[in-house]
Amino acid sequence: MKKFDGRLVKLIKKVGIKKGDIVLVHLDICKSISLNKGVRNDLEYHYFSLKKAIGNNGTIVVPAFFYEYARNNRVFDVTNTPPSRKLGFFPLFMMKKRNKHRSINPISSLLAFGKHAKFIGNSSGSAFGYDSAFYKLYKLNAKMLFIGIDCRATTFVHLPEYMAGVPHVYNKYFKTSVIKNKKKINLPISGQVRYLNANVEYDSDGHTKKFEKAGLVKKEKLHSLYYIRCLKCDEVFNFLLKKLKKNFSYLLKKNPKFKKGQTPLK
Repeated sequence: MKKFDGRLVKLIKKVGIKKGDIVLVHLDICKSISLNKGVRNDLEYHYFSLKKAIGNNGTIVVPAFFYEYARNNRVFDVTNTPPSRKLGFFPLFMMKKRNKHRSINPISSLLAFGKHAKFIGNSSGSAFGYDSAFYKLYKLNAKMLFIGIDCRATTFVHLPEYMAGVPHVYNKYFKTSVIKNKKKINLPISGQVRYLNANVEYDSDGHTKKFEKAGLVKKEKLHSLYYIRCLKCDEVFNFLLKKLKKNFSYLLKKNPKFKKGQTPLK
């Protein structure tokens, strides 16, 4: 990189990211881009800033979901299938890098680089169950970093939902092939999906307010109206598990409309 300044590195450190950290990164490059005036490759700038902040012993993780697997029954090639474009530019950019490890569940796939990348990538076929990539982030005391985007992108919330056994979702078994290194993976693949007949609506826009009110968020202003935020996976997990034990619908806009005699209401 011909030109680099350390403003983003300083902000990443100010919200609590340290050397050796494992960081799940959610990035809206379009809202973070003006921080990097004069630098030609904004994606490379953000990647390099993250690397500088966590050091050689750190681990960068990005969402690499392939929604088309479930929606269109498309085969998932762990090594070659690009993440869905809805995730933005950064996961697509990271997919082109070497020395990556990707978890095998297509609709909750994570792409990891660094010290713990192989451990995260070598996951089960469950979206959020034991030994899933998201479960491993929790066990590793990983952190979540949101750059130019608020906490509505927190897919991690489905892990405590899984553990709490909320009734508005179930594990769907998929038979569409998952391929790695040109070989079909001989592991069951399941995804956590909601009951379509129960009007289940997640209050994703409310995540940020809930987490900030609970004191789980460290944030610094990027520029204008946008922030960089950091949360610890274990703190979010414990907070949500406590809330979900008391109220299964804590993450929803309203209680689901279950009908007696129809799954999941007996």
